[in-house]
This record gives sequence, structure tokens and C-alpha cells, in this order.
Amino acid sequence: MTTDYLGAPTAMEPAEEAAQNMAMLGYALLFASIFFAGFPALIAVVIAYSHKDAAERLVASHFEFQIRIFWIAFVLTLAAAAAGLAGVIGGLGEVIGMASISGLDHLETVQIRLHDITIGARVIGLIAFAVLLTVASSLWLLCAPAVGFIRLASGRAMGDSARP
Repeated sequence: MTTDYLGAPTAMEPAEEAAQNMAMLGYALLFASIFFAGFPALIAVVIAYSHKDAAERLVASHFEFQIRIFWIAFVLTLAAAAAGLAGVIGGLGEVIGMASISGLDHLETVQIRLHDITIGARVIGLIAFAVLLTVASSLWLLCAPAVGFIRLASGRAMGDSARP
């Protein structure tokens, strides 16, 4: 955003305004990715990578922040999926380990009995950790794009202090 000699904002160049609009679209896509299984975030990060080098300093800092938002959310989601999968596999292993098969006289009368199923603390811990990481990723994708959008709309680059 350009300013006059008193520091008041002036009209932006068309290319500068287009870059700022693309950055705002990126924030909207990152925010919407929570509701659409992350697919809009892929579009947002492609936009950010393709526009960050050509944009002016203010908007380029927002494109870099959008890239950071994407990769942090990606790592959190990947870790949540790994912990959840490990918990489910561990739980199934415990259930299968406790099952006993009786009545193998005839194949059509196989009976499977489960005796006192208890899920171990490790499995519960993994699933709780997966839920915690999922909540953290969701909060990150709600708050970070909102903060970036507000800073972009107010003409502040990412990393600038609150003071003028």
C-alpha cells in the first residue's frame, strides 16, 4: 500500500491491488479448508507460492505467512492421523489378542468369544493425542488466517509491530 507525504493511504496500483486480493483469497481458502477436508488449503498454498516473489514487501509477507500456515497445519494433521492410526491398530491388536476361538468341530459353527475387553493406557493415550492434535490443527486453521486477514486489511505486514 502506498502512502502520501503525510502517511495517508493512497490509491493502489492495479497489480498491487490484484496481489492483495489474491492474498485475501488465500486467507479465505485456508479458513475454509477446515470445512472441506483441506482441499482449499492446497489451492491457497499454490497461489501463495506462485505470487510471493512478484508481490511487494507487504503482500509478500502475507503470502509467506500463508505458506507457513499450510505447512504447520499439514504437519499437525499428519501427526494426528499417525497417532490415531496407531491407536486404532493397537486397539484392534488388543481385542484380537483377547479373543478366543472355540467350537471348531464344524466350520459353520465357529464361535468367537471376547473375554473382559480392556483397552490399554497406550491406546487411549494415542487416541487422545490424535484428538488433541486435531483440535490444535483446527484452531490453527481458524485463528491464523483470521489474524493474517485482519493485518492485511489494515495494511500491516506480517511481523510488523502493532505500533505505527
